[in-house]
Parts: sequence; structure tokens; C-alpha cells
Amino acid sequence: MSGTLAALAAVDAAWLDGLGPDGDIVLATRARLARNLAGFPFPHRAGPEALATISVDLGRRLRRLPEFVDGFSVDLAACEPRSRQLLREKMLAGDDLLAVPEHRVLVAGPDLSYVALLNGEDHLRLCAWQSGFAPDTALAAALRLDDQLAGAYEPAFSQEQGFLTASPGNVGTGLRLSAVLHLPGLVMADEIDKVLNALRQLEFGVRGLAGEGRTVRGALFRIGNLTTLGRDEAEIAGDFAAHVGKVIVHERAARELLLGRDRRALEDLAWRGRAALANARLLTTHETWDCLSHARLGGGLGLVPAPDWGVFNRLLVRHQGAHLELAAGLRLDGRERSAARADLLREYFAVP
Repeated sequence: MSGTLAALAAVDAAWLDGLGPDGDIVLATRARLARNLAGFPFPHRAGPEALATISVDLGRRLRRLPEFVDGFSVDLAACEPRSRQLLREKMLAGDDLLAVPEHRVLVAGPDLSYVALLNGEDHLRLCAWQSGFAPDTALAAALRLDDQLAGAYEPAFSQEQGFLTASPGNVGTGLRLSAVLHLPGLVMADEIDKVLNALRQLEFGVRGLAGEGRTVRGALFRIGNLTTLGRDEAEIAGDFAAHVGKVIVHERAARELLLGRDRRALEDLAWRGRAALANARLLTTHETWDCLSHARLGGGLGLVPAPDWGVFNRLLVRHQGAHLELAAGLRLDGRERSAARADLLREYFAVP
């Protein structure tokens, strides 16, 4: 790793600052491009020599780009489980890291706004993150990275199909846009299933940031496009902006509806969430997701005093297990993590 694990753990991603468009509802937007090298088998069929060539040569080119200078380079195969968990908590890598083959490398910029994965499902995945709801800006940043690498390799490309990828769902532009949204109004108004089912019918993928289905914690959802073939990048971004934009509108309407229907109940929920964050001595992960959600909702509606959105966003990452253990400098059992989590949250929510 270029830079230590502790240094990476201490970095708060710039896109968690809460300053982007619709930052009260949308934590961040990501644009991801899938690319493969012509003349090489896809990673799941490539041998060690081919994978090593890609990770070394393309990794060197990546680390020379301005966006990655002074950043981090992580050999995932050499990472212990806690290190991989750290990357998942930071939303830099997915949940498929339990068994990592050799020569899989993650490269990240110093403020974590740019991330590249080598030898994952595809030879190269380029990611650009932006604060708030900003699909056009995120896409432009990802395409700029792609353009800078244009001379570094010949992409696997078909005139009929576009960019060729290991998964048929990514063939075409190779573009996946996603956004992380806080949707407590839709959840509490019992409208969430209707909205999410409508998105799925429009070929958007939806999953909880923490948990799935009825067990989603904190009313946090990641929404992303599933179709990349047959449309160019601008069309995909426009479609994404329109449909996810409607979800934001529905969420605002649901919040106002709930406020008008029973303001006292919302005040109680928000104050209880804030009180737990300000006073508890033991907090589980599940409790924290939900308390942060309730306090954030109350803050957005002006029902309780609350820190800025950036504080909420950063705490959603920092309260998780790997971050707590690295901050403490030692392994923590369940009760010790609950205590460390409560201590962390009181620093931000306790009344002076």
C-alpha cells in the first residue's frame, strides 16, 4: 500500500462534505466506467502473468495521473479482512472481497474522489465521486480519467456493441451511475416500495446501503442504472438525472406530508434519535444507522438542532467496525465497539 492503512482510515472522502446539490437527501453520486484491454482474456479467464502485466503496467500509468498522485495503492490480495472491510465501509470497494485473487489492485486519489480497480470483474474500472446529486459532473470527471488513459492501452471495443465487458449488462458504454439517497420520508409514509418498484421497472438497480429489503437500516438506498447498451453516456446521464430527480421530489413531498399529519410524532422521533447519539454509552451499529437517520430527518425539517450534512455523512462511515478498531489501534469485541461508537458520537452531539 502506498500510504499506511491508518492514513487511509483517517481520510474522510471529499464527497462526504454535504455541500453538493440536494445534499440534505443525496449523500453522493458516482460514475463508474468498465474497460478491458484488447488482446487479454477477461480477468476471470486470464492467467497470473496476464493479470500481473495489467496490474503493474496500467497501475503505474494510473498513479502518474494528477488525480492519483500522492494517493493510495492497495494490493487487495495482501489485505487482511479488516483492511478489506475498511474499503467497503468507505464505499471504495464492493462486497465481493471475501476471496480476492492475486494481482487485484485498488488505486485511490488522496481525497478519495477518484478510484480505480484493476483486475476485478473487468481489467479496469474507473470511478469518480461527487458530493450531492451531480450525475453530469461525476460523468465528466470519469470520462476525463478515461481520456487521460487513452494512450496507455487499446480497449476491447466493438463497432456494433461498444466497449466489451465481462458482464453483458455493462456492454456498450460501460457506464454505471449511482447515487446514495436518504429516504426516511418515503419509508415512514409507506411509499418506499412503490417508488423503488417503479425504478426497477425502469431498469434501475436499488439496494440498501446497510441491509436489504425490509431490513434496510437508516433509510439509506443506493440507486443505479442497469442499462448501458444502445445509448450514449449523455442519454444515460439524462435519464438517470430525470428519474432519480423524481425520487428526490417524492421524498420532499413525503416529509412535508408527515410533518403536516403528525408534527409531534416526528419531533419525538428526531429528539429520541438525537438524545441517544448525545448520551448513550453503548450503541450498536443498527441503532446508530437509525438514530443518525432520525436526527438527520429532524434537522432537515428544523425540528431539532443538528450539525451540517457533512458531519452526518462522515459519521455514517466512521461509526463502523473497521474504522473504530483502527482509531483505537487494537481489536475490539462487540461491547467494546459499541462503547467506542457511543464515545465517537457523543463528541458531535453532546450538549456543551
